[in-house]
Amino acid sequence: MIPDTMLAWQLYGAGMENFGREGRPAAIPVPEPGDDEVLMRVEAIGLCFSDVKLIKAGEEHPRVVVNDLKKEPVTPGHEAVLRVVKAGAKMATQFKPGQRYIIQAEIHYKGVNLAYGYALNGGMAQYSLMTDPILRGDAGCYLLPISDRLSAAEAALIEPWTCVIAAYRIPLRTTVKNGGLMRVIGDGAPSNVTCGGLITAENKPAKVVVQNVAGPFRDELAALGATLGFAVVEDGPGEDFADDLVITGAHSDAQLEKYAAQLNTGGVLCLAGEYQDSTVQIDVGRVHYKAWKYYGTTLNNLADAYTRNARSVLRKGGVAWFPGGAGAMGQMHVQLALECPQTPRKIVVTDLDDTRLRKLEQRLAGKIREKGVEFVAFNPKRVGDERAVAARLTAEAPDGFDDIVMLVPVPALIGVYSRFLGTDGLMNVFAGVPVGSMAPISLGAVASKGARYLGSSGSSMEDIGYTLRMTEEGKLSPIYALGAIGGMMSLKEGIEGVMTARYPGKTVIYPNAIDMPLVPIEHVDQAAEGASKTLLDGEVFTKATEEMLKAKWEGKAGGR
Repeated sequence: MIPDTMLAWQLYGAGMENFGREGRPAAIPVPEPGDDEVLMRVEAIGLCFSDVKLIKAGEEHPRVVVNDLKKEPVTPGHEAVLRVVKAGAKMATQFKPGQRYIIQAEIHYKGVNLAYGYALNGGMAQYSLMTDPILRGDAGCYLLPISDRLSAAEAALIEPWTCVIAAYRIPLRTTVKNGGLMRVIGDGAPSNVTCGGLITAENKPAKVVVQNVAGPFRDELAALGATLGFAVVEDGPGEDFADDLVITGAHSDAQLEKYAAQLNTGGVLCLAGEYQDSTVQIDVGRVHYKAWKYYGTTLNNLADAYTRNARSVLRKGGVAWFPGGAGAMGQMHVQLALECPQTPRKIVVTDLDDTRLRKLEQRLAGKIREKGVEFVAFNPKRVGDERAVAARLTAEAPDGFDDIVMLVPVPALIGVYSRFLGTDGLMNVFAGVPVGSMAPISLGAVASKGARYLGSSGSSMEDIGYTLRMTEEGKLSPIYALGAIGGMMSLKEGIEGVMTARYPGKTVIYPNAIDMPLVPIEHVDQAAEGASKTLLDGEVFTKATEEMLKAKWEGKAGGR
């Protein structure tokens, strides 16, 4: 039976003081689905640091679409597990009571981003209404069916896990952008650089703007334009943002720094020449959010720059470093490194929390043994000063790291840590540093050593579908990332725990287990006596654990 009212944690403005009413969820009417809508019961909701960002920002958050949250509060929560309770007349054949779903929160409707839990009311409530943007959005229906085999806690972890997996599925361009704007900047001297197959009939710019380009390279561009049908025009000191920006010849670091910021979303800056000593300030926030990329070669062939080290996955058999890797999201990256086909031979994890490091190593001990990986975990604070830490890192990877996955959102550290990349090393800027965050990056290493930088934000329907399939097939175990569980009344406490990194993993809340306390998994007996006996290897949450908790807590309060 569907109750008349439900509990919901609503956001009434910026700050934790505006999250909920006097520290409690509000009692609001359960929405009645229209003919083309579906009402779902929220089985579980994962808590995310993105929720913290939303609560802190309020109306200033870029995904919030209302101007006054006091008048139009929003219910956060995007890592939701949902079960159909009532479908409107037009939806009854497609959605049957009892069916389970997860949701891709990155919803686009008529070209507008209406993210679930930001613009649309999310899952920090006992019930959630599926409306037009979710059911008939630009990518179709943003709901993905799931089986009853998965626990709700594990299903709630599929969305954050998808963000991790998407970081290794970043699409790469090995040619110029078809139909884009290409700029080529020289130094006025004759250049022997060649496109080398970079521009073809299938991948050609709409226009090439050249500046101070002379010699055979200038002639080649003109010939390609005439043959393939794109314009090649001269320009003075142009500053148009480009999809492909090629730099040849001698330029000062100040000039390179200026050019490095003149990219469209998904743009590529390509260096061709000798730039060994060129270290400039790069907007690493745009590497993360705008998919800016930096390619380079010391050869005269531009195609070499676009194809060298063109990967987004870890190097198989390499040495990978995960700064901040014992945090909630970092644990997932480390686990994936052990489970993916490209497992490194050595994994180094650094974190400032000894407890999290210890728990990470304990939790993944079986996988580490199974893969035969050399696993090193240490707290830089225990090593000494910056010089001592650098010496330790150099000792762990004398030839530099093949992969550095940045899980620490500190721009200055991105610059410092980038120096530890080896030849053809890749830094994945996973941590969400804001647009405008600058870090010193060696463009010389980009050209001479093949260093590459990638970033990603969010995920696609294809990504979440892939993660769900991997989970349903038993090839991925998201549940290893679970650190704590709780009920509806403890949700705000759970958010505070996310803010302070209280738990070594993710927190999942059961909205219909109203009074269940917030507990770390290792103390699950505090929520239900004897529940620890259902944990896998005494540590990992199972479906049996969840059923025991639900039997105790949802039976008491699920109808409120």
